[in-house]
Amino acid sequence: MPRTMKSRVGAAGFVMLTIAGALSGCSSSDTAGGGKGSITVWMKKQLVDEQNTEFVKRAQEYGKAHDVNVKVEIIAYEDFYPKWAGALESGNVPDVSFFGYQEVGQFYAQKALRNVTSLSDRVEKANGTISDTLKKPVTFDGAMYAIPAWAEAQVLIYRKDLLEAAGVRSAPDTWEQFRTDAAKVTDKGKGVYGAGVGYGQKNSDAEFWTRALTWSYGGSLDASPADAAGTGPANVRAAQLIKGVFDDGSAPRDALNWDDAGNNRSYLSGQSAMVFNSGSLLQTLRAEAPQIYEKTGVTPFPAGPEGTVSPGIMNTFGIFAKARNPEGGSDLISYMLQKDWYTKWTDLGAPLAIPVFDELRSSGVWAEEPNKAFADSVTGATFLGSPSQYSPAAGQIYNDRLVNKTFQEILINKVDPAKALAALRESADQSYAK
Repeated sequence: MPRTMKSRVGAAGFVMLTIAGALSGCSSSDTAGGGKGSITVWMKKQLVDEQNTEFVKRAQEYGKAHDVNVKVEIIAYEDFYPKWAGALESGNVPDVSFFGYQEVGQFYAQKALRNVTSLSDRVEKANGTISDTLKKPVTFDGAMYAIPAWAEAQVLIYRKDLLEAAGVRSAPDTWEQFRTDAAKVTDKGKGVYGAGVGYGQKNSDAEFWTRALTWSYGGSLDASPADAAGTGPANVRAAQLIKGVFDDGSAPRDALNWDDAGNNRSYLSGQSAMVFNSGSLLQTLRAEAPQIYEKTGVTPFPAGPEGTVSPGIMNTFGIFAKARNPEGGSDLISYMLQKDWYTKWTDLGAPLAIPVFDELRSSGVWAEEPNKAFADSVTGATFLGSPSQYSPAAGQIYNDRLVNKTFQEILINKVDPAKALAALRESADQSYAK
């Protein structure tokens, strides 16, 4: 899965790209907001390098046109947390920052973000409607605290040849069929497993596909106490389906220790026939394993009794409350989202960087396969805490990996699903009570 949703604090360095000024060797305090004559931007590093290059070029154009010193840092996602923490502690924050939607909720709760509702209205008036699905997770008490910048989606990615060899003619469209097909495809003698799903402690893929499956059964693992009432039986049914996949031996033995790269490696090696992932895996296949890419199919998540649900992944631009040049930051965000340029930028990242404007997701490269499956998933995307409004508590439950801990109890320690899920509910309630 892309690094957008990971909350680990990593040690890898960031790539600094400077516009209208040499900043090499500067510390984070040197390169945060620099006053009215400059705009500092912290942008998440994209998997497609050309997107990083074009983002910087675009910001440079803005700087030249407005006679302002624009400084951009392209930062690996796992490096954002220590930089945000240091900036907030020092008060030397950037003027524009990337945020995953879950971070927006956390910083909103700390009163660390500016209200950007008027900026959102301005962006939509100039470029078209942004899906309400994407605006909802960053809206609190009727106001928006970040601007949706690009979405991502998880889908079912599968090896057409391995399914066909097992007599499976099409990708599964229900979770029950997924379990059945995974068992058919599994051939331990050949080292092939139908279900490339893992539950390592820090595995964010597991956190999301487990929620999606549970939502599709009418359950919820991280909703508010009031909204979670009565979901227990549905949660247990969903957990039993997952347990069944592992009981069948359809997942690799080491999958319970996988990190986020586990299913990617397993699919690339031919070990797993079906995985749940974002467009990052297809990007890797095209570049590194074209022979496997040609045999790969893409389809939305299977359906449960309540239909198909996909986990929402949304990336945003926001402005800290203590930004030194919030007006310049707002204007730059608007400039970066102008439709003509933005269309080309998201096209470069297809199928990983999905446009937030409704019109763009139904035309051009996004109307073509395999991109269409990703674009179509955005409309029905469901976010942490559903059916509740996304909240910092739901984000904390995710960051603490409580769902993974629960399923490790079920799958490794053989705890009864109902008992393990009851313990999860108790932990979730404690998060909401804080």
